[in-house]
Amino acid sequence: MISFSAIELQAFTNVVSIIQAVFVIVSVFFIWYQIRERNQVNRAAVTQSLVQLSSPFLIQLSQDRKLADLWVNGTKNYDGMDEVDQYRYQQLLFLWLILHENIYYQHENGFVDEKLYEGWKVELDEFIRGKQIGLFWDKDMKRFFRTEFQHAVEDVIRLG
Repeated sequence: MISFSAIELQAFTNVVSIIQAVFVIVSVFFIWYQIRERNQVNRAAVTQSLVQLSSPFLIQLSQDRKLADLWVNGTKNYDGMDEVDQYRYQQLLFLWLILHENIYYQHENGFVDEKLYEGWKVELDEFIRGKQIGLFWDKDMKRFFRTEFQHAVEDVIRLG
């Protein structure tokens, strides 16, 4: 029968504790690595979905001359439009702002890469300025968007 002295038992316990600590560290590393990989996959999926959301709209604009004319000249000709065309134009603006609100929140929650978001942010800023969203914002649009996104839009409007 094998008998252990107290010193040997203590040494054995210390070795086991060290081995357990190494396994915990290795496990934490693997969990971190898997989370990192999953986040990259999620970011790619979000990016793909944003492209899928915007593509039909952009394709429709490319194919329909009247719609493209409404998009290009809507703000400039807004006061001369009938009620239906004004409504159509506002819906186009809403659609594009809703897309950007989605992108904004995906970015704020870490699902859109910072460098990718920079391009969308430039496009949003140009959209707000080019379509003169400030003309419609307080009267018709602002109340439909979340507070944080409202502030982001208003910052661009304010800077002109």
